[in-house]
Amino acid sequence: MNLYVVRHGEVPSNLSDIICKRTDEKLTPKGIEQAQKIGKELAETKFDVVFSSPVERATETTEYVAPNANIIYDSRLTERGLGSLVGKKWNEINKNIWNSTETETTPEGAETLLSGLNRTKDFLDDIQEKYKGKNVLVVTHNFVSKCIWALEENITDKNQLMNYVHPNGEIKKYINTD
Repeated sequence: MNLYVVRHGEVPSNLSDIICKRTDEKLTPKGIEQAQKIGKELAETKFDVVFSSPVERATETTEYVAPNANIIYDSRLTERGLGSLVGKKWNEINKNIWNSTETETTPEGAETLLSGLNRTKDFLDDIQEKYKGKNVLVVTHNFVSKCIWALEENITDKNQLMNYVHPNGEIKKYINTD
């Protein structure tokens, strides 16, 4: 399987230092440009299947990237659950707990890396055999992209995991993951 992972284009909350929730936000003009650019970059690639997070910023990005595709919306590709951390500044959270691979949730009810890895692995396991030798496009969020990266590249180093960022409107490719 050739897996292409796209992070949604920029949205207003990406411009703040505030933790936002799984809200539906429209892409900014820059986010639209990012999505259109990816669409042009991938225009020659025939995707056998296209998956998207059901959150609006991802669905809107998917429509620019793969305008004629039949899109499968999968909740396992949704951004992480944030619990009572919503509205706080990023520098106010304990990133050690946030990126824990030992507990499912933080004391604030936010989803940890372990929980995200589990749901992402479930998604990847579902598509690995079904789409063996195929081109698969996934449009999602930074958190799920981090989980895919960690699982596909077998990354376990805590510092690497804590510092991973998939920039808005960029593609990560995992070729021949069968």
